[in-house]
Amino acid sequence: MSTAELILEKTSKLPDELQQEALHYVDSLLARQAENAEQRNWARFSAQQLAVQYASEDAIYDQD
Repeated sequence: MSTAELILEKTSKLPDELQQEALHYVDSLLARQAENAEQRNWARFSAQQLAVQYASEDAIYDQD
């Protein structure tokens, strides 16, 4: 049995009020997942922009 099926089976036994609470929790997990994905996308974008702006010979830590 898949995880989604187990969740459905168990939540169907809960009263409506607790099912609503479980739904809100799932919504918060989805929002957190979307936020993490957005942060990764911005970090990737920033790294790409930095790579375009600076060449490896520009790095001051490479100088003696």
